Amino acid sequence: MTISSLLFRYAINDKNERASKRPGSYESNMTAVGDRTFPGIPNSIRDAIPQGLVLHYESNFSVLEETSSRNVCWVIESGGALRSERLFILAELKPNETPAFYRASELYITAAENATLATLERQLPGENFRILGQNQKTSEYILQIKEFDPRKFREALRQLPKRFKSIKQVRPYPWSPSG
Repeated sequence: MTISSLLFRYAINDKNERASKRPGSYESNMTAVGDRTFPGIPNSIRDAIPQGLVLHYESNFSVLEETSSRNVCWVIESGGALRSERLFILAELKPNETPAFYRASELYITAAENATLATLERQLPGENFRILGQNQKTSEYILQIKEFDPRKFREALRQLPKRFKSIKQVRPYPWSPSG
């Protein structure tokens, strides 16, 4: 009985050690997509997104600001037992500040005057975008984007209103660790 207990503990420790070195894990310092290195994840982000998987990382970059010489961004897949419990979260950190969190795969869009849901769905390329629903409080549409590394996220924020006349405004979908 003692030997099997020792073997079980060894197997669990070995599994956990291998998982911590897997690309994308916080300890690996290597993104799961593109094998880019990233610095250690700050505790403020680790606490907000425990057991996350780092998909993308950008240094000296901001999704909202034009100049961002010292900001850093991570796109992290949150952990969850079920697929429906997982989210893609963009965490942006300015030096000496609390991180800002957004849903990385979703944006809020405001339709231009007289633009309908059907107009939006017809104009937006289905291979890149899908409207998931509408925020009842703000009347904004929730737009799912399929490419959401930090650079594509910023590009969508800036270019969607320019490319599609049916879109008046685009903004990030805020996320908070409490839900």
